[in-house]
Order: sequence, then C-alpha cells, then structure tokens
Amino acid sequence: MCAGSAPRQHYGQEHPQQYRQEYRRCLERELRRGRPGPCSDPAFGQWLRQRLRREPALLGALQEDGPALLARGLRGCPDPVPALRGLACAFRLLELAATNLYLCPWRREFRTVQTFSGAYVHLLRPALPEADLMQSFSQLGYEQHDRHRLTISQLPPAPNLVAAACGFFACQLECEILVEVVQRLRPRQLRPEELLEARQVAGDADACVEMLQQLGMERRVDASCGDDVDLYLETPASPEDTGGEDAASPALWKDPGSPWDMPGRGWDHCGDGECGQELLPSTGNPELNTSSSHLFPEQELGRAEDLPLTSPQEAPALPCYQLHSCLCPGALPSYCCSTCQQLHTGACAAGQLCQSRHRGQELRGERQQRLWLQRTAVDMLLADTAGPWA
Repeated sequence: MCAGSAPRQHYGQEHPQQYRQEYRRCLERELRRGRPGPCSDPAFGQWLRQRLRREPALLGALQEDGPALLARGLRGCPDPVPALRGLACAFRLLELAATNLYLCPWRREFRTVQTFSGAYVHLLRPALPEADLMQSFSQLGYEQHDRHRLTISQLPPAPNLVAAACGFFACQLECEILVEVVQRLRPRQLRPEELLEARQVAGDADACVEMLQQLGMERRVDASCGDDVDLYLETPASPEDTGGEDAASPALWKDPGSPWDMPGRGWDHCGDGECGQELLPSTGNPELNTSSSHLFPEQELGRAEDLPLTSPQEAPALPCYQLHSCLCPGALPSYCCSTCQQLHTGACAAGQLCQSRHRGQELRGERQQRLWLQRTAVDMLLADTAGPWA
C-alpha cells in the first residue's frame, strides 16, 4: 500500500492479524525511507481510527488488556480529558519501545529502561499504575533487574513485538476518540466510568454521544421535578405542625414512590419503632457501599440480630432485590426490574434489555434512586447474614 492510499477495506472483516500485518508494512516502509519509529502513515491511522470509532470491541482484539488499561488509567479522575491525553502519550511511548526493539534489535541501549528518571517517571508513571506498566513492558520481554532498571535478556519473537506495538497504537487512537466524545458533550462533566460504559454499550462513537446526551437530558428533567417539595406527602411541612415531633421519618415510609412503602415490610415494627432507622444508612452519602462491613457497624448488626422477627402471617415474603454489576460504588440506579429483581444504571445494556422484556419502573429523581439503593442494600445484607433472615 502506497503512502496516502486507502487501506484495503476487507481487513475490517478479517482476523486482527490482518491489521497487524498492515501495521508492520507501514513500519518497514518508513524504515526504508530512513524514518524508523512508531506508525506515522496517516492513511493507516485514519483507517484504523474509523474502525475503532464504529467497533470499540476491536481494541480488545488488538490489545487484550486495552480496555482494562484505560479503565484503570482513568479511575478517580474528575476530568477525563487530561487523563486521556496523558494515557495517549503513555501508549505512544510504549509503542515506540516496541518498534525500537522490532526495527533495531541490535541496539543494546534499547534493552534497558531506566525507571528512576526521564520519560518513565514523568510520562508513564503518572498515566498508568505501576503494575500495568510492568505488565506492558513484560509483553516486550523486559524484566525487573533492580529497583531502577528493566532489562531484556532475550528478545521476544518479531511478530509479538509487532502485535504489541499495534495494540498500543490502537489504545492511543481510542484515547483520542474518547477525548472527542467528551469535548462534544461540553460543558457537561462526565465521570470516567460513565464514559467507558456508554462507549461499550453504544458501540459507535456518534451513538455514544447521543446516549450520553439523552442521559444528561433525563437527569436535568429529574433535577427540575422538585424532589425537595413535599407537595404529595401526607406529613406536615414543619415540626410545629406535629407538636414538635420529627416529621421527616414518617415521610420516608409514606412516600408512594418509596420502595419502603410496602405492606408487611416491617422495618418500623421491630419492637420500639427504631429498628428501621438503625438499619438505614444516611441518605446524604453518595458513596453508598453495599458491603456489610461498611453499611452497618458491628454493634448495629448485633442489635438487629437480637430483634424479634415478625411471623409469616404478619409479614409475607417480599422480593429481595440485588444490585446489578453495572452499579459501581457511588452510582445511582435509574431502573428497577421487578422480574429480575435487580437495579440498573441508565446506560446498562442488561437494564435496557429488561425494560424491553420485563416488568419494572424507572427511578426518577435522586431521592427515589437513593431510597431504592438503600432498600436493596438492606436486602443484600439480610440475604448474606443468613439463616432465618433469608
């Protein structure tokens, strides 16, 4: 393929090895022109970018741990754009390391990487966790020599080096695609996990933008519904209307949209009327952790175990809901499937399938979402603590 010519389109339907072969030809062609280094053919780069835009699964085919590297590199970043640019630079350096070994295997200086200074410290380490860097360099044959150096005792086969270089090149292109998605959604701030989930579910980059735009519109509608206005609740608006008693607690149980407003649930009938309040975590905590060690202190669990259980006649068995794997800590559910008895985020593919095939309800408004999240956390805890509670 001549420089600047359109790549052969049938590669899109072939094995990933076809992409690697085209990548190798680009490297060797540039080497003959006296320009050794990473892929610089704009036609091949544009062609692979378009394939990745339409088929994000291609990234995992070319670099098996590519999606995981992106996810870990973006974890905890408030703004994904600077992190994505740093990741793109890191993948470019990893591609350079692989192509150096492939094109110039006789050069001894390429067999040692200094880990205490230079690009490793200033460009690679800020972008990727140390374990991921070690794994990426191990693909190229590097091993930990001491605290400050990675060295190669034996070069990997040439096809392995080409495959690694092509995979890192694909990771770099994916970072650039994700930056484009985020910038098209400005000024909205996206969480990295939200961005990556939508990218995998929607597939095509344009469809990803449309999905995130739709989710943003739904959230703005929810936010404008006035969750803090007790227009539809049966409780008085102020403590004075109840003679000084707390008016917030009854509102939690009598809200028609609340998952706790179910006959026979029995959380507020545990003897002294305080059991429900002890079992519930704070509604103000957005980082709700559903593990029993964080959701309930040990002493609270002990007190809950000592409380009398209602009989089957008084409290008929009710569904025990679970959190789907799409709900990471801090995320709020958007849909409750009554058939599967699971909560899902709005971008979850399984949740969208449930909406089309099963019975359920959309959770609109942060208040209702948090109540369902809390109710499900309690269900999961009781299921785990077992025996007579299950």
